[in-house]
Amino acid sequence: MDLDRILTLFDAEVRARPAAAPGTKMERLGALVLLTGAFNYVSSWDLRADTVQAAVRDCAAHFRDRGEELLWRVYDHDEPSRLSTCLADEGFDPDPSGTLMFLDLDDAPVIAPIDGAEVRRVRTLEDLDDFIQANGQAFGQEEPWQRAAFGQRLGDPDFVLFTAYAQGRAAASARLEMAAGRSFGLLFGGGVAPAYRGLGLYRALVAARATAAKARGLRYLSIEARDTSRPILERLGFVPAVREVTWVLRP
Repeated sequence: MDLDRILTLFDAEVRARPAAAPGTKMERLGALVLLTGAFNYVSSWDLRADTVQAAVRDCAAHFRDRGEELLWRVYDHDEPSRLSTCLADEGFDPDPSGTLMFLDLDDAPVIAPIDGAEVRRVRTLEDLDDFIQANGQAFGQEEPWQRAAFGQRLGDPDFVLFTAYAQGRAAASARLEMAAGRSFGLLFGGGVAPAYRGLGLYRALVAARATAAKARGLRYLSIEARDTSRPILERLGFVPAVREVTWVLRP
């Protein structure tokens, strides 16, 4: 896998032209490209060593004035090199780091059926309730906002939710987001309830999303992997590209 080429493509397709979900919009603030609305996120930028401090300061002031949280994800290959220092100077706090990983869908895993388990695509609000329940069990608390945010997108072919069931119970969940003109499907939120870990449900959810992305004609999957997930993903064929840190400006 030519990681330099794929990173360049990812930066151009996903970061420089972010897809705005319902409740968000893409906008520019000086040299920054952002998604704003339901959440605020700096996706891309064109900054130099002599402009970065002022740009970060102005951006931080803008969102502090609005009383809103702002996320700014920085990858190891991003320029300028002083960016993370500037973010810290302006009051951004770093979340735990992760790894951006890619899977070439030509090498997508084939997962054998798991006895007593089934992966289903979320198509109805009743299905969505199971998804939210499984997600809450996996990550420690339910997120009620998901019902409104995700419910309006159940018919969207670029937004796919899956729930894995074990012994008839909702046990794991995961999300896939796609967009026209992209080569990448983006993986989010894969998690398994503690009582059902070790059965292969996480791998099954990756395989289901890979199948859905390949059916849409995409070439790659990308994921921001936690250190706990990275070994599993590597065994499934994902290749680590760069480390990343999400910096958070809290109101």
